[in-house]
Amino acid sequence: MAKRKRAEWLRAAWALAASGCTTIAGLDGDYHPPEGQGGASGSTGSLSSTSGGGEVLPAVADMIDDMEDGDNAINDAGGREGYWYSFNDGTETAMQTPPAAPGEEAEPFTMTTLDPARLQSTTAACTQGSGFTAWGAAIGFDLNNPYGVKMPYDGSAHRGITFWARIAAGTADRVKVMISDGSTAPEGGHCDPDGIEPEMCNDNWADTLTLSDRWEQHAIAFEDLVQGQWGAEPLTPTLDATAMYSVQLLVDPSVDFDFCIDDIGFYD
Repeated sequence: MAKRKRAEWLRAAWALAASGCTTIAGLDGDYHPPEGQGGASGSTGSLSSTSGGGEVLPAVADMIDDMEDGDNAINDAGGREGYWYSFNDGTETAMQTPPAAPGEEAEPFTMTTLDPARLQSTTAACTQGSGFTAWGAAIGFDLNNPYGVKMPYDGSAHRGITFWARIAAGTADRVKVMISDGSTAPEGGHCDPDGIEPEMCNDNWADTLTLSDRWEQHAIAFEDLVQGQWGAEPLTPTLDATAMYSVQLLVDPSVDFDFCIDDIGFYD
């Protein structure tokens, strides 16, 4: 089934406001050897598909989104249906591109053309901005959100997620990768979206990565994700991959940020 881009999906984004997001944007493999160039927001750089210790990282077994069609929808495959969005803490004087909550008449989240390309890849999901002073800014997507109703997605057939990423030189290099599940998502019914510690939602399973100004592949095993331990007691000791809701990438407050994500998928 072809991927679909529907501006009316924007209304589904407002549901994220209940999860603590002040403003939200339009919701609606094998890898090659380390040669070539690409860039965050159009800058250049080399490629690396090995870890810092020289380990060859896994190939995508099930592509979530390669971004090459340029729209805001993830691949409509494997029972998934979701859309990219941006969101932030709502600091009045801050800026994020693509903008959060762009308005009903504006285009939803837009992909960025890479110039030069990252080998065969010409498009990526990028965001840039500065000035946020509370908890920061992020981009992400839901895995199973048909018609604005966020539902769990079973990704337990896979070990984790992998993607390519880079920052623009001189910008913040810390990005927290977060995955919500039935314990942490308000839609899971376990935590209290209106509660206070220790019953709060959105203490999502996470890992903080240090990105480079050259394209590098990253792989995160589900079992390695941890919580901040400020929210509701989880139903499982690790991420429940049978009931995942969203994948999001967050930057800290009080930083200038400019990063891109490409070819994100599950690995086995």
